[in-house]
Amino acid sequence: MTRPALLDNVTHRQLRIRTERSAALGDARQSALALPAEFRQLQAHYPIVFQLVDGEVGFQPVALFGLEEGQNLFLKEGGWDAPVVPMALQRDPFLIGRAPDDGLQLHIDMDSPRIVRPEEGEVGTALFMPHGGFSDHLDHIVQLMEHLHAQAQHLPVFIEALTRHQLLEPFVIDIETPGGEQSRLSGLFTIHEERLAALPGAALEALAREGLLLPIYMQIASLQQLQGLVERQSRL
Repeated sequence: MTRPALLDNVTHRQLRIRTERSAALGDARQSALALPAEFRQLQAHYPIVFQLVDGEVGFQPVALFGLEEGQNLFLKEGGWDAPVVPMALQRDPFLIGRAPDDGLQLHIDMDSPRIVRPEEGEVGTALFMPHGGFSDHLDHIVQLMEHLHAQAQHLPVFIEALTRHQLLEPFVIDIETPGGEQSRLSGLFTIHEERLAALPGAALEALAREGLLLPIYMQIASLQQLQGLVERQSRL
């Protein structure tokens, strides 16, 4: 559950948050939403796959961090073991809300473990300057949320193109644990390379013109990182 509150420099003038990465702060998760605009950066570190989400969401691309529920193989004692973190993870504990005039507002989840409690003292990162201005970190968050919101608006177009051309196919990951036990990660989808290659030239040209062909190829390339996940798990 979340407890969103509209962020303002009066009510939250002394609010501080933790920006480090740890399981205690909510980072022990198997995956996070990955937006097509960041596929180029993410594919060098994480497998990007698609999941079918219940309800009206449909297919959703995610960066995969682990091979089991709640497992994040990129969490280390010193923090996050990769130079890039998906935007959807960077934004915690902030959310986007709607104003009465339908404009965007920045909210914060007051139940997030990233919120510094009064008894913890002056730890964490301040959101506001002593006289009410935004801190550098909050300036960064505002820009991040604007970019994330804008890119999220393009996601349905990307998914619609993939489904229209029947480019998504289910696949599974077979895993052997260090103890020799076999397990399987299922419920995942990837892009069907043969169907992609068989598309007419006009369809490929349209995908390229709409900026959709690059993230398609980046998703395919990201599957090379699956072996890296298996190797990370074998070192546990």
